Amino acid sequence: MDLRSFKLHRPDRHVRAVLADHRGEHPHDLEGEPFARVLLAAAPLLSRLHDRLGHEPRALSVDGLTRVLRLTTEGDPPRPFVLPLPDLSDMSPEISALARAIVRELQPRGPDLPGTTPSDPAFWDHLYRADAGGWELGRPTPPLAHCLAADPPTGQRALVVGCGRGHEARLLAELGARVTAIDLAPAAIASARAATPPHLAIDFQVADLFALPRSPSFDLVLEHCCYCAIEPRRRREYVDAVADLLVPGGRLLGLFYAHGRPGGPPFTVSADELAASFARRFTVDALAIADDSVLLRLGEELLGRFTRH
Repeated sequence: MDLRSFKLHRPDRHVRAVLADHRGEHPHDLEGEPFARVLLAAAPLLSRLHDRLGHEPRALSVDGLTRVLRLTTEGDPPRPFVLPLPDLSDMSPEISALARAIVRELQPRGPDLPGTTPSDPAFWDHLYRADAGGWELGRPTPPLAHCLAADPPTGQRALVVGCGRGHEARLLAELGARVTAIDLAPAAIASARAATPPHLAIDFQVADLFALPRSPSFDLVLEHCCYCAIEPRRRREYVDAVADLLVPGGRLLGLFYAHGRPGGPPFTVSADELAASFARRFTVDALAIADDSVLLRLGEELLGRFTRH
């Protein structure tokens, strides 16, 4: 679920939020007790903004597409501020925490399918059929989209692991790659196929990464929400599976969720762990916090580029 924008207005005790998924954008309002809980979650951010600007915030809005925070302060007359999100990188934890608090009020996570684990196709198929996938953005994730636009994989054989509804697979195909995209969940693959226009020849498969034939068939593997979705005990197996599927010199481009919170999926990861794990089979070309993540993951995603030995 992508929180595209939100506006918190303290005098009216009201939050207006726009969520998006594969069906489009959906506006929502929060008042009463849900507003009170969101305001409590907003307190650290409001305090930081007060300290920086020297004025008490009256209302604030954040737009994840234009990447701007707008603030109106108390006073007569109220004073407006427009602050680009890149200039507020030190406040990313407070912004993303507020974003998550808003989404929790609007879309609390439902129960997992009893008796299953993230290694079971039924675990993920249940979430897709229930539209309970909190990872669904309704678009390619911005860090990967910007990275691919800057270095188009034209003509390359690309594999998207854990492709979900296929947003990144379609982007790769639009950029000229020859794309195979896999997911454990039949419901995800059905949705991906239905959303793909006829001019994009993408090979969508219901398949398990760990069960694919280990032959070097791809120039590029794209990772988004797969590594953090598998059980951590299988991460070494993941590295070997991806390396075996890439030709020597092939690349892995991945976005990894380093949220630092217990539990999962998504299971957190650190930059040190990624560097150590992938160094066995890859050269770590770049690994850093993405500066253009969606609001829910602001400051919590690691963008990595790796080359197979």
